[in-house]
Amino acid sequence: MMAIDRYFFFVFYNLADHGSARDFLIIFFGKYFLYVVLLVFAFFMYQSWRKGNIPKLYSYAIATVSAIIARLGVASFIRFFYHRPRPFLALSLPHLITDNAYSFPSGHTIFLFALATATYFFNKKLAYFLYVSGAVIGFARVAGGVHYPSDILGGAALGTLMGFIVYKFWERYFSHHNSKKSGQVV
Repeated sequence: MMAIDRYFFFVFYNLADHGSARDFLIIFFGKYFLYVVLLVFAFFMYQSWRKGNIPKLYSYAIATVSAIIARLGVASFIRFFYHRPRPFLALSLPHLITDNAYSFPSGHTIFLFALATATYFFNKKLAYFLYVSGAVIGFARVAGGVHYPSDILGGAALGTLMGFIVYKFWERYFSHHNSKKSGQVV
């Protein structure tokens, strides 16, 4: 398994020329594009607030919470017990992006896939944008030397699971809570 992971790491890593315009794109997508994605998400959230669409605003908020739980809870918990060094450190390679934390799972990917999955339940078009952005950012980080492909795939799987669990838990709790308020039996 590690041989396959290392093989695909080098497939993406070798896209970097360490000095070309392509490197600029790898650095942009691997390090800065997350901020663009978060601005797009915040814009959609703002539009719901501006229009007074409180239920949708709550949905955006719970999607945000699911992403935070995935990144700061799940990823940090795994990294506390599983210490996988970054590829550029383990393989003594030049790298375009620097990160000193352990590499599994990818924090960027787990965050974005949790955000995308929770968002999927109420805004599919935005969710697709988040999924694609998460994959692009993840693989740019592989090309930049800070992740193995399995870090990205693990982050995507765990983020998807967390986004689903947190959103469904919230939906179930509030549906049950709201039906009790209105006198309905669930």
